[in-house]
Amino acid sequence: MCESQELRSVTVRLAAHEETALWDALMRRYHYLGLTRMPGQALKYVATTGDRWLALIGWSSAALKCAVRDRYIGWESERKLSRLLYLTNNVRFLILPGVRMKNLASRILSLNTKRLSNDYQSVYGHPSFLAETFVDLSRYKGTCYKAANWHYLGITKGYSKNGRYYYENGNPKGVFIYSLSKQAITLLTSDFLPAGGTIMSDKSRLALTEIPVEGLKEKISAIVDPRKRRGIRHPLTNVLSLSVAAVLCGARSYIAIAEWASYLSRDTLLRFGCRRKAPSEPTIRRILQKIDVDSFDRAIASWLLETLPKVTAVAIDGKTLKGSGDEKVHLLSAVVHKEGVVIGQTRVDRKTNEITRVEPLFQGLNIEGAVVTGDALLTQREIARHLVEDKHAGYCLTVKDNQETLRDDIEALRMEAFPP
Repeated sequence: MCESQELRSVTVRLAAHEETALWDALMRRYHYLGLTRMPGQALKYVATTGDRWLALIGWSSAALKCAVRDRYIGWESERKLSRLLYLTNNVRFLILPGVRMKNLASRILSLNTKRLSNDYQSVYGHPSFLAETFVDLSRYKGTCYKAANWHYLGITKGYSKNGRYYYENGNPKGVFIYSLSKQAITLLTSDFLPAGGTIMSDKSRLALTEIPVEGLKEKISAIVDPRKRRGIRHPLTNVLSLSVAAVLCGARSYIAIAEWASYLSRDTLLRFGCRRKAPSEPTIRRILQKIDVDSFDRAIASWLLETLPKVTAVAIDGKTLKGSGDEKVHLLSAVVHKEGVVIGQTRVDRKTNEITRVEPLFQGLNIEGAVVTGDALLTQREIARHLVEDKHAGYCLTVKDNQETLRDDIEALRMEAFPP
């Protein structure tokens, strides 16, 4: 077998449970650093050709502190602590004695990094977005990492960790990183975290299994597809239901939605109607920008009301959208108190105000038996009448000192001991 054929026959796989003792013994004997405990979430790989072991490669949790890496990613300290899980560190790489094959090391790194994120997903329940390694430049030049397209960031400050404390070791190391995802930096600094079938935002966590996908697809099936019929690969209901589920699970951008969908298992994608693969970010973006927003909003609001436990309290809240330019788009929203879920929203035109948009906001929403809360601006006789008589709901509205007559009437009733 010629050298190029032999190189192509190399495979990289996880070491089987019964092989780990041999893996440890070989690493301990032949690697110049030996082998101590691999910290955190460790994976052990074997590079083989046929039954012959060629090399061993080990991964573990990323280093807690590395200044050049953290600057490259653009991490804040709090964000780093919640994202460090999605980095992995190549702590050991050993070509076994007697193995001589040109370009073998870079070939093994390439094969390993292609499967690394999926293996972390399978073993530890989350993907990995970025790989790092620290090379002793007094011994090696990091040639195999450069050949495998790893990016050199610079050198460390030359400190080692012993328990809770750091000490200067006098031996700074070269830092190399490799992106395991095209959007690695975005994912490591964004507001959502992918992990298994779940996306977790910094403030909330929602399991995909909690989302009734079938009911969601039924609600949005009536929305008109704005695309031409020819060449459609992803039906509209599939793309919209995936997007809604992704947002409920914490995704906050088109890229985040696409990344979230790309990590779903085949069985989960089938729940959404995707028989091949998830739609791409450009597909998701084009569809969401073209659909009838009002129809989509009404469908989702209706679905949420049916999905959530009985709604007992709803807040009316007005907000001006960030990034809406000189026009300053202002929305009036109905938000469920406990879950913090928006069940309806309507645009407030410049020529009017929030008061006139309350009835359109609740049009088509079943809030019977719920208590609606709002600020003093919405403390209006007609709004209270609409909520009680038309929607069969209650209200708890704020009264300020500038509404003197109403305030005096409330004081005259002496309702201090009466619960609102």
